[in-house]
Amino acid sequence: MVKVVSTYGPALSDTTLLRQVLSESDVVRLNLSHVTVEDGIREFNLLRKFKTPIMLDTSGPEIRIRTNEKIAVKKGQTFLIGTSKFPFFDQDIYSDLKIGDKIYVNEGLVEMELIAKSKGQMKFKAHDDVLIRDRMSVNMKGRSFNFPILRKSDIDVLRSTAPAFIALSFTRNANDVREARKYTDARIIAKIENWDGVRNIKSILEVADGVMIARGDLGVEVPPEEVPIIQKEIIELANNYAKPSIVATQVLYSMIENPLPTRAEVSDIANAVLDGADAILLSNETAVGKYPLNAVRIIKKVGRRVASHVRTKIQANTHINSLDPASEILSNTIYSIASRDEISKIVVITRSGYSAHMLSRFKLPKPIIAITTSEDVANSLNILYNVTPVTWPSLPQKHLIPRSALFCLENSLIEESDTVVFTAAVRTGKKDIMNLIEVHNIKDMLHNLEL
Repeated sequence: MVKVVSTYGPALSDTTLLRQVLSESDVVRLNLSHVTVEDGIREFNLLRKFKTPIMLDTSGPEIRIRTNEKIAVKKGQTFLIGTSKFPFFDQDIYSDLKIGDKIYVNEGLVEMELIAKSKGQMKFKAHDDVLIRDRMSVNMKGRSFNFPILRKSDIDVLRSTAPAFIALSFTRNANDVREARKYTDARIIAKIENWDGVRNIKSILEVADGVMIARGDLGVEVPPEEVPIIQKEIIELANNYAKPSIVATQVLYSMIENPLPTRAEVSDIANAVLDGADAILLSNETAVGKYPLNAVRIIKKVGRRVASHVRTKIQANTHINSLDPASEILSNTIYSIASRDEISKIVVITRSGYSAHMLSRFKLPKPIIAITTSEDVANSLNILYNVTPVTWPSLPQKHLIPRSALFCLENSLIEESDTVVFTAAVRTGKKDIMNLIEVHNIKDMLHNLEL
């Protein structure tokens, strides 16, 4: 089943509604671009009480307009943006901009042209009506700035929290991921939203823990007709690297105001799942929308309907250096076995979560139950397609598979009528490996069980 990432915001201020939305979501996202450090820490601590894995989305090297009031600008009008007094850009781009340069606001829908600059002031002409708001994002098509991947505010929040995931905004290259790791132990999801990220996607996948196709800024930075192709290519690559992929932005945009989605939105979700995406991210739909719970349920409903039609796009002859060869061979074998109608479920016993990643990449319709001793690992697996993570504080030293079967039965994860593929790593000190496969009819196993 495809996973859902819901974004926290004012629409979820009611505790009852928040609890409902999070109970049906797999991960909750907190966007640091719209909050102060203090509010970010406070909201993180609020969300932590609900036990849903938290994703912190960094501000990163994006450019935003800061203003203490809304400014209505008509088409053809000019207005000033400074470097220190309101309104101003929150990144120093004064020396980088030249007369005639264009910036794009309101999700890239409005173009503004720089027509003059002097003494720290820049005069722009609007090519359409626009309402300038505080923290409005700014794009410059094809331009790349060498700003740090994390702002000081991002670092301050990271040092005071312990999220399951970091969504690393505007990831440009593998070094951005390495730099972010200095400040967090969380799984890093590289947000691909500019040409640099697209060009460097393979090296980014080598070091990141997953990727997000952030179609909002990406659709401004690159021609919009390129976005569907880029989305498909990144999802396929991520599966080959055994890394989760998340599709984001305007997935159910109409549901900000309406209780039901458009047909085009349903097709968008279905195609993302059919392409092999692990998760769909809702942003304004749950943060400020009128129907956040409906939006979550629509994604789950579409995901269930298309699940049996998802086909793996793993390239069998493409070896990825970062994958353990033995685990790659065994995961391919398990995929072949689990594709048979007789197999009901897969149970993977994993210390690091690696084996669950190796199996989830095939996007099998059969449920994968991932047993781990670590709550942090279990939280990180919540983003993986069709994986149900469960924590078992101490794995048995003997009779690992039979006892794991009993554990799953006791927790209603499998049934006596099931035929299950079990996989684990035994007699090895390596962390990221799988080297055992057993197939059992649970009823027969229980009949012959002697522990």
